[in-house]
Amino acid sequence: MESVVRLLEINIQNIKNVKNGKVELLNNNIKKSLKLEAGDVLGIYGQNGSGKTAVVDTLGILKTILSGDSLEKSLKELITVEEKECILFFKFYIETLEKKYIVEYEITIEKIEEKIQISNEVIKYIQFVDGIWEKKQTLIEVPYNKEIIKPKNRFKDILANNEHKINIKVAEGIARKLNISFIFSSEANEIMRNIYDPKNDLLVILDILKKFGKMDLFIVSNKEIGMITLNLLLPLKIKRNEAAGSIPINIGQSENLIINEKIFEDVKDTIKEINIVLKTIIPELQLELFEQRRELANENEINIVAELIAVRDKKKIPLRNESEGIKRIVSILGVIIAVYHEKNICLVIDEFDSGIFEYLLGEILEILSSEIKGQLIFTSHNLRILEKINKESILFTTSNPENRYIRFKYLKPNNNLRDMYLRELIVQEQEEELYKETNTYDIRRSLYKAGELNGKKR
Repeated sequence: MESVVRLLEINIQNIKNVKNGKVELLNNNIKKSLKLEAGDVLGIYGQNGSGKTAVVDTLGILKTILSGDSLEKSLKELITVEEKECILFFKFYIETLEKKYIVEYEITIEKIEEKIQISNEVIKYIQFVDGIWEKKQTLIEVPYNKEIIKPKNRFKDILANNEHKINIKVAEGIARKLNISFIFSSEANEIMRNIYDPKNDLLVILDILKKFGKMDLFIVSNKEIGMITLNLLLPLKIKRNEAAGSIPINIGQSENLIINEKIFEDVKDTIKEINIVLKTIIPELQLELFEQRRELANENEINIVAELIAVRDKKKIPLRNESEGIKRIVSILGVIIAVYHEKNICLVIDEFDSGIFEYLLGEILEILSSEIKGQLIFTSHNLRILEKINKESILFTTSNPENRYIRFKYLKPNNNLRDMYLRELIVQEQEEELYKETNTYDIRRSLYKAGELNGKKR
């Protein structure tokens, strides 16, 4: 059995305008149920600037950390302006052939002048043994610049050996210099492997989370939407066997795909998968991958230069000439297919409704919300979706930065969530305000006054 990873909960402190926000996902009660439910979909709705994209940004940070990549300096701009640090918390369910775990990872990232740095990270876990969940334990904690590594009783073999202590200090220094997580760094991993058995809980959990971050967590951000809109780049998301990631298609060039020979067959297979689904949602549209030439990239590495072609009624045009909506669907369809079939995939999409026909989006999400094997998290403004997916799959943002995310209370099976949401914007009945009220008179007057500044008159 391949290990299973599922995100259960996200807590956000001080990212953008979110002072505090708790996001619970469908399977957050797995400690009691012991079974993953299908249809693990979460849609986040709310007013502009109310914290929807903060969830996507937070999961983007998680992917960077788990993958062992460097945190960018621009992350400083995501930390709430008047705050010195952000604290991010993630809860996972992990299942292997032999064990079940609930794992909690928390990281503190602080601003120091023009830079950011990790100041603390900790992993705690609960293990399911002989039919019961054991007491929560600290797996590893790294309080940078204070102690080397905690807890002392777990790492006594390291702390009692000067050579190991020096190696840990060096690895911590490298992590600090590269602005990466020490816990998920290759240097720390190598040290742990030389000391502990591969079946040790520490190595098992870290290996599974690292693979999840690198191979199974996909983020479709607003930045990517912008590149498609501006006709700059189309990031083609793929997930095939050991090939996973985003292949950039340069929309403005005739030779728009440069693919390493090693993954070319995976890309071709992904295109075949996309075509099976594509013709059912955009009738008569198919894709072809036209190989133009091969070139030597460096020693023992060959790249294939190709172009992606859209075929309709036997007429072929470059994909870059298709509409924004079609390019967006093509970009994400490969990982939508993967998340439909694979338990480990977590797909995060900002503004899922951008450029996609309302009715089509509703039909796709209705299917995913009942049948998906993986996990989908998305933000949207399209209210039709509220009528098409499970009520438990919807989270609303509030106007309170100290409590940014809520689910509706007092829901009955026959309630129409769309109607309830529109009513709530006018008549507040939930525990938090969902909408900072706007006034049509004020909007009209501001438009008039703005025009007067430039001498415009109606």
